[in-house]
Amino acid sequence: MRIMLEFGSFSEPLPIQPFSDLVAELSQHATDIEYCFECQPFIIDQQLSGLCSLAYTFFDSTDDGEQIMQLAQLNALTLRLLDIDIMTVIDITNLIQRTDGSYLQYPCLWTFRLGGPLRFHASRQPVFPGAVPFPGLRQLKLGSVNPFGDDTAFRGNAATLESLSLCLSSSLVRILREHKVFTPVSHPRLQLVSFGLDSKFEPSPFGSDVELMQFVLSIGPNAPLRTILDSFCARRILPVIPVFGGFGSIQVLTLDFVLLDLWDAIALIKALPLLSDLHARFPALGSLPRGVAKHELPAFVVANYAQIGKRFRCWSCRMGIGEGLENAVWCMLLLALACPNFDYAATNSIYRVVFMAHMKSVIARDEFTPYATRLGRLLFGGPKNEILSVKDVATEEAVLMRISR
Repeated sequence: MRIMLEFGSFSEPLPIQPFSDLVAELSQHATDIEYCFECQPFIIDQQLSGLCSLAYTFFDSTDDGEQIMQLAQLNALTLRLLDIDIMTVIDITNLIQRTDGSYLQYPCLWTFRLGGPLRFHASRQPVFPGAVPFPGLRQLKLGSVNPFGDDTAFRGNAATLESLSLCLSSSLVRILREHKVFTPVSHPRLQLVSFGLDSKFEPSPFGSDVELMQFVLSIGPNAPLRTILDSFCARRILPVIPVFGGFGSIQVLTLDFVLLDLWDAIALIKALPLLSDLHARFPALGSLPRGVAKHELPAFVVANYAQIGKRFRCWSCRMGIGEGLENAVWCMLLLALACPNFDYAATNSIYRVVFMAHMKSVIARDEFTPYATRLGRLLFGGPKNEILSVKDVATEEAVLMRISR
């Protein structure tokens, strides 16, 4: 029998004993538990065993942290998911260290996520050199800092890891390098790689931005899905991808809070032949090529970039506007002329009405008239799966089509 115990918050204090008794009764058969700090008293005295999923969020005292470590240890042999979001300072190495000094192994653990602010006690020395506490991990997320003093979290799971999310710091970079955690042939099942940059990433272990990006892109180079989080600038990425081999497998690229212009996007699409989906801010138009006026751009793009990125089909526009929505519309239309299968642009719901107004104005310009047939296949997405085609926008009575993509 599978039971989900989910503890939320209450608007006012409630009697503890009745709820403790209820939890005790349900937990006899529970295999999953979701826990929030508001209900901490209900769990203190419960020895829940046989759990396969354990998610703790927003606990705010050292006592809570110690109890979480104890409960995780008690269920080390059965846990498949362990998700801890930290709001206090604890020593997370107690996950793998028993009171007698021996180490624990989590043989069934598939997903291990550590979130929260930078408030772990990071061990300066290896806890158990050679120990393999997480041998079967499929998903690993270190959202704040690496709490172990070595490569503990990465040992023994190179053959099984499918999803990796790291917040890079100088110490973590040093560990990954010293222990040669990632090589061109390691981690064959890795599908998704995400990176953020520690705000305290000083002093940098890299001599240049290019060296930094070479290191980042060398982790799981064959992963088809890749996310570069907010601290990474597009100017660091673009010089590296075209010259650094091994990225031909990237199909989906997310650049959170990164502002790309039209020419950045073209460079990325040309360098990544399998790229189908790009997630970034609304694009900027960027500097015009020498001797080319804005109204000449459609003909220029067709003459110089036609048929690039034959796999590219979708740009998902995130928050943030570079040079304004009108120039973002220009970029989308010009990319459609360059990429034969680019057919869908997803826009933020708050911008949809204004975006469509700009679209209607831009596509009516004479310079786009010769390409009306091609541009008529381009769709723009809004809230609630509302899809609007360029052809619809061009008419006085635009028709919203609800489709599921």
